[in-house]
Amino acid sequence: MDLISIVFGLLPYVKYSIFIIAILMIGYFIYRKFYQGKYPIRLSKFVFITLLICWFIVVFGITTLSRGARYTGQINFNLFTSYVNAWNNWSLSEFQLIIFNMLMFVPLGVLLPLIHHKNKSFWRVLVISITFTTCIEISQLITGKGIFELDDLLHNTIGSLAGYFIVMVFILWTEQRKLTFIPIMKAISIPLVFIALFGVANVVYNAQEFGNLPFKPAQKQNMEHIQLQLETELSNKSPKACIYYNKDVNDLKKGKLIAQSIAKQFNLKQQGGMRIDGTNRIFTFQDDEGSAYYLTYFMSNGSWSVSLDNINDDPLKIDIKQQKQLLENWLKNEGLLSNNAIYQQQDERTIRWDLAEPENLQSTCEDFSKGLVMISLYNQQVPDILSDISDNEMVAKKPLISQQQAYNVLVNGEFSTYNLLQKGDTLTITNVRLTYTYDTKGYYQPVYVFTGFVNDSDYLIEVLVSAIQ
Repeated sequence: MDLISIVFGLLPYVKYSIFIIAILMIGYFIYRKFYQGKYPIRLSKFVFITLLICWFIVVFGITTLSRGARYTGQINFNLFTSYVNAWNNWSLSEFQLIIFNMLMFVPLGVLLPLIHHKNKSFWRVLVISITFTTCIEISQLITGKGIFELDDLLHNTIGSLAGYFIVMVFILWTEQRKLTFIPIMKAISIPLVFIALFGVANVVYNAQEFGNLPFKPAQKQNMEHIQLQLETELSNKSPKACIYYNKDVNDLKKGKLIAQSIAKQFNLKQQGGMRIDGTNRIFTFQDDEGSAYYLTYFMSNGSWSVSLDNINDDPLKIDIKQQKQLLENWLKNEGLLSNNAIYQQQDERTIRWDLAEPENLQSTCEDFSKGLVMISLYNQQVPDILSDISDNEMVAKKPLISQQQAYNVLVNGEFSTYNLLQKGDTLTITNVRLTYTYDTKGYYQPVYVFTGFVNDSDYLIEVLVSAIQ
């Protein structure tokens, strides 16, 4: 989620709000002309009430109406799971979501004291804020357009109180013509707490040797009523394994260099700035004929792809061998393709280069490259490109926990699945193996993968557990 995505999400409901403001203002002036003398209403109070109505429309629209009904009565009563998710993924978008959930309710805390003097009470604003956000969470639960989450309720309420503390500084200043220490400290206390929180998290993260593992759960599985069956043997040995490092992970500079290279190679013009989509970065280009192309740079592993807005899959009118040579020269000159990559023509329009991963990463302990570059050719200025090549440097050798120790982690429920296990489920583990995955700092580290199924063999499952001691 980035600023542009937020703006585009809000825009339809902002339009509705502007229309409502216009209607209400016309109605107010008609009211003043005919009824103001009998039932006076101050213009300022009317404006604040109107803004509150418009705020509610925008918030209800972005949190409920704009979503598809893809949730089925999901409830998350675990506090701080959003922080655990943000930490495990070390994700800017996750941190932004926490901040946005607070900022979204700041106008409520600002407007309530301006609408009525009784709302200058902290406890009154607290109760109203909790009521508002609870109604939104319940509406998401009933409609299936969201998850009822205590974290959202907490953040929305904190945001409203932040707005309340800020506006009370100005109200007290206008009433008393002076500023006192306590109201000012209240106004800055919430921002300071979160600045300190994120600052400490940043210090701890940078101090640790390796990065975080995104597959770690935000909440444990409740295993009390889950039947666990083991149909494979587990080793009690604690082996050692090599750790590798990919410098391209989270390297935004490389993503920008690739964008520049693509623009130059295919004579494209970049449109707008860089977009953020989760952990990915997206660049938009346009050719001379107005066709749009998108470069997606995957920060999590340093891979990238170029896709076309409208694909023309008519029979090829270009020489595939000539295109292969031109593209190969470009990729190698830019350092995007190794000289020992193996070429093959996959079909009548698809060419690719492959680099094989070593058979035993646990003990090879040498620098290596792996992955592929696949290019699909069309009768357009730019082909469809997928580059999933990573260069990995051997950096350390670490002791691992045993398979049995990893299984004990699973027994304790410290693993994640797409859907949480339900009471009465049977989880059957049929195999365990050691594989590798990237952490959030770009280290390629070993993990145990338990494979099996839930209840029956049609519901296959993989459970990942960190292998490093």
